[in-house]
Amino acid sequence: MTPPMAKPAVTALDRQIGQRLKKLRMQADVSAGALAESIGSTQQQISRYENGENKLSASQLYLLSQCLGVPISWFFLDCESEHPIPLLVKEPASHYLRHVIEEEIHSLQNFWPRLTQSQRTAMLKLLDSFLE
Repeated sequence: MTPPMAKPAVTALDRQIGQRLKKLRMQADVSAGALAESIGSTQQQISRYENGENKLSASQLYLLSQCLGVPISWFFLDCESEHPIPLLVKEPASHYLRHVIEEEIHSLQNFWPRLTQSQRTAMLKLLDSFLE
């Protein structure tokens, strides 16, 4: 009989992703149970992700991003690594950059209708200030 595999250690990055998941789920007014059901999981597992007790697999993260209408990259905004990561490529491939822009546009399209008129006006003023 083989011994059970050890559970991978949760990192600060895993906890940050879990916090972002919880924030997004609550902003969307979706219960942990409804989210779990939509991805074939349990409410307890969603709570473990959100509380930083369990790591999210890439496939679970993909399903969650689809259910909540955000690109996967949204979960990594403002995340910081515990250790420096060496950059192995000099410049990202152009097709990758196009994909990033498409994800950002998709994210804006999902969030924009949720903003109030005054929030949209403030966002437009902020964006305009970058062009000056």
